[in-house]
Amino acid sequence: MDHRKKILFGVSVAAFLAPFTQTVYTPSLPEIQADFGVNSFMVNLTISLFTFILASSQFIIGPLTDTRGRKIILMAGLFLFMAGSLICLLSPNYYLFLFGRAVQAFGISTGSVVAAAVIGDIYEPRDRGGAMSIYQTMVFLGPVLGPVFGSLIAGYLYWQWSFLLLFVVAMFIFIYNRIVLYETLSKDEIPDKITPRTFKKIVMQRSSFSVMLLGFMQFYGYYIYLVFLPGLLDRLYQVPVTTKGLLFMPITAGLVIGSIGGRKLQQYVTRKMILISTSYGVGMVVLIFWICLTLDLMPIPVLVALLLAYGVMSGISLPAQTTTLINLFQKQKGTAIGAYNVLRFTGAGVGPLVGAILFDLGGDFALFLSLSALLFVAAVILQLNMYDPYDIVQRENVSA
Repeated sequence: MDHRKKILFGVSVAAFLAPFTQTVYTPSLPEIQADFGVNSFMVNLTISLFTFILASSQFIIGPLTDTRGRKIILMAGLFLFMAGSLICLLSPNYYLFLFGRAVQAFGISTGSVVAAAVIGDIYEPRDRGGAMSIYQTMVFLGPVLGPVFGSLIAGYLYWQWSFLLLFVVAMFIFIYNRIVLYETLSKDEIPDKITPRTFKKIVMQRSSFSVMLLGFMQFYGYYIYLVFLPGLLDRLYQVPVTTKGLLFMPITAGLVIGSIGGRKLQQYVTRKMILISTSYGVGMVVLIFWICLTLDLMPIPVLVALLLAYGVMSGISLPAQTTTLINLFQKQKGTAIGAYNVLRFTGAGVGPLVGAILFDLGGDFALFLSLSALLFVAAVILQLNMYDPYDIVQRENVSA
């Protein structure tokens, strides 16, 4: 196997662990609440705190990745994550468990930043899109597969064993990356200093802002589907709990299909065209979803087709987003991806909260119509501002 592919596997699994950890124990929240004797707010805080730390720590991890190195930051992060997983596994009370979740979040926040930065280091611009497809697919599979594994563990064992699983996987990936990953940060690429002005420059640059806004909106929408789809299935079809998990699979399958198709598509079409078309496409899919709900025209085959389409569009779009950011900021790869992660993880956290308010105000009508409108706004802003300096190289390679 190409050594680059071995590295890609290691850093992609590390990136996968963050969203997987975020949701792996959600099927067991009632049991956790009962075991610790806390109210629903306190048990939900274990998820919200994890998301908040995952997002806010990017301001620290991104610059460290650019100034101290990729490997050392990832190794330290995985070690902290293993420690946090053991704390959660063995915790005798709620507050120690909450502390363990905070340690987990800070440690594994290194995964997605390091993965994207390493891909930018070891792959040439024309090859980055394909590698990013694999990395982004792993990130998106995390929140979908988390509840699946968590429910199986809770059903046959104990909910604490989810954290044993996390520890074992993290230990494997720690050893794997310790052996396979080398320090990919070139001394020539180390920026002089990372300051708040660096973040401001990255976020306020017109092209990067449009890409980050799109990432925020797509994660916002994705988590709205994850959170509100089970209730929608109850209202539409009264499906049993065992069947609900299967109806999440179209999004997962779509992400994989989109990732594979997007990798090949970047050989023939510029990233700008990919991002513009898929951003409008995602908005259109949600609009059709809303129309079908409003007109009561949502049999299960239509639902599956629309969820599949949503996944495909997202799977094609996400690798082009991170590739564009890395191309825009060659010497601040980690910092740029860190800022991007802050926004999209914030979208993941905001989605369920704002969605709950919109649902209370206007039900499915308000929830999905507003999501469609916001996605179209992000698409328009992207179309007006998006630019990738290496798209022209890509076209030359294709024409040659």
